[in-house]
Amino acid sequence: MKIVLDFRKYDGVIGGVERGVLEIVRYVAQQGHSVVILPKESRLEEVKGRFEGVPNLKFIPLQVRSHVMSLKNVYFDSVVIQRIAEKEGADVIHFPYNWSFPFRKTMPCILTIHDVIPLNYREAMPFFTHTFLYKPGIRLAGRLNDRIATVSEYSRQDISNKTGASLGKISVIPNGLREPFAQDERLETELEGRFQLQDGFILYVGGIHERKNVARLIRSFAKLVREKGFPGKLLATGSVSGAPYQDKMKALLDKVVEETGMGEKVIFTGFVTDQELEALMRMTHFMIYPSLYEGFGMPLLEAMQVGTPVITSNVTAMPEVAGGAAILVDPFNIEDITNGMAKLLGDDGLRNESIGKGFEVARAYSWKRTSEEYLALYESVRGQ
Repeated sequence: MKIVLDFRKYDGVIGGVERGVLEIVRYVAQQGHSVVILPKESRLEEVKGRFEGVPNLKFIPLQVRSHVMSLKNVYFDSVVIQRIAEKEGADVIHFPYNWSFPFRKTMPCILTIHDVIPLNYREAMPFFTHTFLYKPGIRLAGRLNDRIATVSEYSRQDISNKTGASLGKISVIPNGLREPFAQDERLETELEGRFQLQDGFILYVGGIHERKNVARLIRSFAKLVREKGFPGKLLATGSVSGAPYQDKMKALLDKVVEETGMGEKVIFTGFVTDQELEALMRMTHFMIYPSLYEGFGMPLLEAMQVGTPVITSNVTAMPEVAGGAAILVDPFNIEDITNGMAKLLGDDGLRNESIGKGFEVARAYSWKRTSEEYLALYESVRGQ
């Protein structure tokens, strides 16, 4: 079969969406199917380089600057991409990033909606864009596409509730998990010195958006230090982009750090590489991920894969993804977060049980499995 895959999202960075596209395309092409990839014209050569050596591919650039919701991209969804797919004799079109608007379809269209977070949290999105563009847009996208894929059963239910798409139209295809790096003791020693981690540390991964719940985490950590005597640090990874929303959130968190007297204990690392992040996961007492809302929660699996115990929230998709391997806490309750951390620090049996279960859960997730399930979805809609 032949698949047309929209890759306007690619802007030089390999995040979760881009990684999924790379892995799915490689797998599908290596099974003997043909894939037509549609990148921005300005990124054509970079995208070709990302797929070097992969057979059965064709690249057709699109003259767009951005993948955002816009009338121009609606035109590309409904006219340009449809004409390309028809001319190429394709069987299906896959839009892998949250929205597309195929008002006119020449063949079945699949849309991957990873989550509908902006229907729950506006965060950095301007009010007008959030209220009058994104909210109606995501609901319309859910209606216009023939099938929707998402990453968890929680997201499947949430998408159906929020967009009106029927549950029967939505398939759950979880994200994959890359192979871990080899353990690098020299890197671990360098990181220990860089961040002064000699007394141990707790690791938070996930950015500083409102829904990530970092302010409550800092207050919970302060209680852990003061009331439970924890001697180490709280390390929060990720860069702050300098955008107004990010600056606002960082200022809020700096204020919480000051109020709690944790200035020497809470470290915002800035950007760290994937290899550095994985090394920190191996080094930490545990990773904590107390988000208020996630459609999946990849850091949970990344930590489990390298033998790191995990504490996470008992809401949205996190219990589903954790699969019984994590300590679950109420993310709205500072006392409960503190108690969860103290419990894991003080119980070696619980820690070892969490590690063992985590290895088992992580083994179930692979990009091969994800790609196989997407290929099965493509074949199921072929000819509809």
